[in-house]
Amino acid sequence: MRQTALIALATVLLACGASSDTHVNKSINVDDGEHKKGSLRSVNGSISVGNDAIVDGNCTTVNGRISIGENSTVGDVSCVNGSISLDRNAEASEVSCVNGSITLDSEVKVKGDVSTVNGSISCKRGVAITGDLETVNGTIKIQESRIAGDIATVNGDIDLLEASFVQGNVIVDRGNKKPLFKEYKELVITVDGNSKVKGNIEVKGDEPNVTVVLSGGGEVLGEIINARVVRK
Repeated sequence: MRQTALIALATVLLACGASSDTHVNKSINVDDGEHKKGSLRSVNGSISVGNDAIVDGNCTTVNGRISIGENSTVGDVSCVNGSISLDRNAEASEVSCVNGSITLDSEVKVKGDVSTVNGSISCKRGVAITGDLETVNGTIKIQESRIAGDIATVNGDIDLLEASFVQGNVIVDRGNKKPLFKEYKELVITVDGNSKVKGNIEVKGDEPNVTVVLSGGGEVLGEIINARVVRK
């Protein structure tokens, strides 16, 4: 997971607050159709990129949300505290967040990984992710989308719906992150509506408490390891 890297990012942004491309206590707006050269950085402010826009660099904020409009293209999108949304047919190199949800609208393309630590991830129809999809504490919901890499979580339910396809594995890592004196909550992985996992569903840990539900033609072409299976 990327928690350490993103917290380090916050420290770097705060340190360079006076630089010309970093805004402190101020939001950044990119108009529809605008071509912005360089990266956009904000501390205590949001970043909003309009429709049909291009940002040659990255979009990064600490304590603020990031929204990318329809048909727009940006580099890496990352935040520490705040949500991220990419509207229809937008494209990004990578999307990551520490505390906040990530929403990818229909036909969004991400060339790398999509990850959050504390927050949900939602992929609408036609989303294509070239890398991995990861969260620690948060649900993952995928509709008619393709994930070329793995899906990984610790404490979040996963819904693969409407003919979604995962090229890699689905991994639940409960091997060494268990809260002190607590049991892991029940986690449910649903593979429904002719969705497919080409690899394995693997749960790590001695007390996994994970159920895999296969329904509506959903399939796991690899193995289901260390989890209870329910077929509907």
